[in-house]
Amino acid sequence: MKHDEDVLDLNRMGVNDAAVKRLAAGLKTNRSLQKISMSDCKLTPQGVTIMGKALKENRFLKEINFNYNDIGAQGVGKIAGALRINDCLTSIELSSNKIGADGLKRLAGALKVNKSLQGISLKLNRIGNDGAAMLAAALKGNRSLKMIDLMWNIIGDDGAGELAGALQVNHYLEMIDLGNNYISSDGAEKLADALKANKRLQKLRIWRNNIGSIGAEKFAEALKVNQLLHALYLKGNSIGACGAGKIAEALKVNHFLKEMDLSENKIGNDGVKRIAEALEVNQFLTMIDLGKNNIGPNGMSKLADALKEHPSLERLYLNSNCISTDGSRKLGEVLKTNRVLKLIDLSSNIIFDFGVEKLAEGLKVNQQLESIYLGCNKIRSNGARMLGDSLKVNRSLKSVDLRCNDIGDIGAGELAQALKVNQSLQVMLLMTNNIGDDGASKLAAALKSNQSLQKIASIFQDAVLSSNGNLDDYAEMLIGRLRRCVQKIDLACNDVSIDGAQKLVEVLCYNNTAGFGKDIQLDIDLRYNRIDHNGRKIVENILKTFNTKEGCRVKIMT
Repeated sequence: MKHDEDVLDLNRMGVNDAAVKRLAAGLKTNRSLQKISMSDCKLTPQGVTIMGKALKENRFLKEINFNYNDIGAQGVGKIAGALRINDCLTSIELSSNKIGADGLKRLAGALKVNKSLQGISLKLNRIGNDGAAMLAAALKGNRSLKMIDLMWNIIGDDGAGELAGALQVNHYLEMIDLGNNYISSDGAEKLADALKANKRLQKLRIWRNNIGSIGAEKFAEALKVNQLLHALYLKGNSIGACGAGKIAEALKVNHFLKEMDLSENKIGNDGVKRIAEALEVNQFLTMIDLGKNNIGPNGMSKLADALKEHPSLERLYLNSNCISTDGSRKLGEVLKTNRVLKLIDLSSNIIFDFGVEKLAEGLKVNQQLESIYLGCNKIRSNGARMLGDSLKVNRSLKSVDLRCNDIGDIGAGELAQALKVNQSLQVMLLMTNNIGDDGASKLAAALKSNQSLQKIASIFQDAVLSSNGNLDDYAEMLIGRLRRCVQKIDLACNDVSIDGAQKLVEVLCYNNTAGFGKDIQLDIDLRYNRIDHNGRKIVENILKTFNTKEGCRVKIMT
C-alpha cells in the first residue's frame, strides 16, 4: 500500500468488506485525501455498495479508480447513484468491470445530471452500440465531461454514429478514445462530419479499427475545415498509401493539428513520400508517428529532405520499419541542420554499425535532440564506439536506448569512456546486450572515477543493465557510486545470487559512503536471478529495518 498525504494506493491489495468499511468511515472526516486507487482489489458487491454510500457523503475526494474489479451492471448502478449527488469528483476510472449496455444505461442517467466529472474511463466493458447510444444521449446534455475513454468496447458504425451526433451539439468534450473497436469507413465518415461542426474536441483516437483509405479520406476532408483538433491518432487502420496521400493533402492546408499518428497503416514508401511533401508545406505539426509502415531507404530519403530545416516537428517515430543503413545515414544528415527535433525513435530498423556512423556524426553537431531510440538494430561494439565518441561532445541528449543489440564488453567499455566526460545523460538503457562482468565493471569504474560524478549522479535517473551476465561484483560498486540520485536499478534476467542480492541491499541501506539519508525512493528489480525463497527472506528482513526510517522506501522485486 502506498499512502501519501493526498493519495491512497490500494491497487491489487485484495481489500475485504471490513477494510472497505474502515476506509468509508475515514472518508467521512478526511479532508486532505484527493485520490483513491482501488484497481484490481477484488471488491465484493457489498464493498461496492459501501463505497457508493461513502462517495455520496464525501465532498473532498477528486479522483477514484475502480478498474478491473468486475463490479458489473449492478455495481456500477451503486456508483452511478453516488455520481447523481457527488459534486466534487472530477475523474473516475471504471475500466474492465463487465458493465455492458445495462450498466451503461444506469451510468448515463447519472451523467445527465452530474456537473463535476471531467474524465471517465470505460474501456474493456463491452458496452456495444446500445451502450454507445445511451452515452451519446447523456453527452448531449452534459457540460462538464472533457475526456472519455471507450477503447475495447465492441462499438461499431451505429454506435460511432450516435457518438458523432452527440459531438455535433456537445461543446465541452475535448478528448474521446475509440481505439480497438469495430468502426469502418461508414462510422469514420459520421465522425468526420461531426468534426466539421464541433467547436471543442481537441483529441480523437481511433486506433486499430478498420476505417481503410476511404475513412482516411473522410477525416482528411474534415481536417481541411476543422480549426480546433490538435491530435488525430489513426494507428492500425490499413489506410495504405492512398489514405496517407489524402491525409497529406489535408496537412498542406491545416494549420492547427499538432500530433498525427499513422503507424501500422501499410503506407510504404509511396505513402511516406506524400507525407514528406506535406511536411515541406506544413509548419505546425509537432509529432508524427510513422512506425511499422514498411518504409525503406527511398522513403526515408524523401522524408529526410523535408526534415532538414523543419521549424516545428519535435518528435519523430520511425520504429519497426526497414530504413536500414542508407536511411539512417540520411537521418544523420538531418541532425546536422535540424534545430527542433527532440526525440527520434529508430528502434527495429536494421541499421547496423554502418548506420550508426552517420547518426553519431550528426549527434556531434546537434545540440537539441534529447532522446534517441536505437534498440534492436544489430549494433555491435564498433557502433557503440562511434556513439560513445558523439556522447563525449553532445550536451543535449538525456536518454539513449540501446536495448537488444550486441555491444558486448568492448562496446560497454567504449560507452564507459563517454560517461567519464558526458554530464547531460540521464538514462541509458542497455538490457540484453551480452555485457558481462568486464563491461559492467568498466561502466561502474567510469562513474566512480568521473570528476563530475556528483553532477552526473544528481541527474542520473536509471541504471538499467538487464540480461547482461553475472553482476554480483558489479552491484556494490554501481550502487555505491550513484548515491541517492538513483530511482530505479534494473538487474533482472542476470545471474545475481543470494550473496549478490544481500550485498546489493546492504550497500543501499547501510553504506554511509553512498550518501543515503532521508527521502529515498528506490525500486530494484532482481527478478529472474538465482535468488530462492531464503534469499527473498534475507532481503525482506533487511528492508524491514530500513523502510521504517523517515522518508525512506526501497522496493525490491524478486
